[in-house]
Amino acid sequence: MSWPHILSLSRVVASPVVAALVLGPPGDGYLVAAVIFTLASLTDLIDGKLARYAQRESPFGVFLDTTSDKVLVSLVLVALAISGLVPAWIPLLIIGREFLISGLRSFAAASNRIISAHIWGKGKAALTMAAIPLVLAAADGRAGGVLAPLGNATFWHNAYLSANVLLALAALLTVISGVRYLIDARPLFRPHAVEPPSDEQRIAAGGR
Repeated sequence: MSWPHILSLSRVVASPVVAALVLGPPGDGYLVAAVIFTLASLTDLIDGKLARYAQRESPFGVFLDTTSDKVLVSLVLVALAISGLVPAWIPLLIIGREFLISGLRSFAAASNRIISAHIWGKGKAALTMAAIPLVLAAADGRAGGVLAPLGNATFWHNAYLSANVLLALAALLTVISGVRYLIDARPLFRPHAVEPPSDEQRIAAGGR
């Protein structure tokens, strides 16, 4: 197994660890979860570049890369909702959209078509990955963890609210990107002749 694959799999391994820390007692577990989540997220910036540098891009690598991202974000969002750190509607929107687009991509593949990633999807992914550790860091400060001395109760309350607003914006981008995918997929629902996609198209279709 290549290093890009190992880095992608590391996000899958980190997912239940971060979720367990979020669901644990309030306090410094939140900060540890934020650090692990951030490190896991950074591997997403490395594995694709390593694969391209080594010229080892493959459909399996694209699948592993995108799937590990979804597993990481979905498990942590569910844990945040269960622990009451974020409103439940945020993970419902984000995870629901992922199921919808994954199904749409499968339908497109069965029709020998590719639905390419676009800027809205990449933007919502980046915003989500940034907002989650901010929520966790603010939660650590609110709970009296190691970050608490850096600000008073009002500071950490406002930081927590701001991080939740950022995550809500990510959920809004999730809806917008999902609508954009549906618009791009309109030709799939009309009778037409299609050509099988090339390997390059399949690799380029990886994304969010």
